[in-house]
Amino acid sequence: MTVSVVLPAYREAENLREILPRIHDALNGLSYEVLVIDTMEPMDETETICKANDAVYVKRQGGNDYGDAIRTGFAQACGEYTVVMDADGSHDPADILRLYEIMKAGECDLVIGSRYCRGGSTDNSFILRMMSWMLNVAYRVLFGLKVKDVSDSFRMYTTSQIKALTLECENFDVVEEILIKLVISRSGYVVKEVPISFKKRSAGESKRDLVRFIRSYLQTVFRLMKIKHRAKRM
Repeated sequence: MTVSVVLPAYREAENLREILPRIHDALNGLSYEVLVIDTMEPMDETETICKANDAVYVKRQGGNDYGDAIRTGFAQACGEYTVVMDADGSHDPADILRLYEIMKAGECDLVIGSRYCRGGSTDNSFILRMMSWMLNVAYRVLFGLKVKDVSDSFRMYTTSQIKALTLECENFDVVEEILIKLVISRSGYVVKEVPISFKKRSAGESKRDLVRFIRSYLQTVFRLMKIKHRAKRM
């Protein structure tokens, strides 16, 4: 197995009906698997849609938060590389091959589909762009990350490396936790960004809550600063 495609899904049946065939079309000829990480108990027709579209249906373990979906997906991934993408249509499946070609060439340890590097773009609302901007600036400064887009989940990893991580975050901040822990724990770790166009979700409602977002990220900053300082003393 070459690539595992992990899609955390929380009531995304309508979007999955559209995006799963597009993933298969994009990866035609490649050895791959598609893992849809649903809620602990079904909340819509996700399982039925997975069966109809040759995707592996997986229930989250440990809880229904986004972090639980990521941990479950990483544990289940069998490919040499693992790519995580949104199940709401925000990420273009055709971009998976672009990320894979860079990883296969051995140019880096991690590829990020970036909204903010040259050539990238986002259709998010003004408030979401502002939230993202503040987050990216804070993480770049505090953790010395030479990455323009630290918060987009569309990334391709070496599977063995992510399976070795112990992830603590429960919400969307797990995306930053992964990046920080990979960079801190491995000397000379190389991250490459490729431009993508981030689209508004195709259907349904966003699962992000502004108050919870701010509280969660403040807690995460303090926790990861402690991890960073411990790693520097080793």
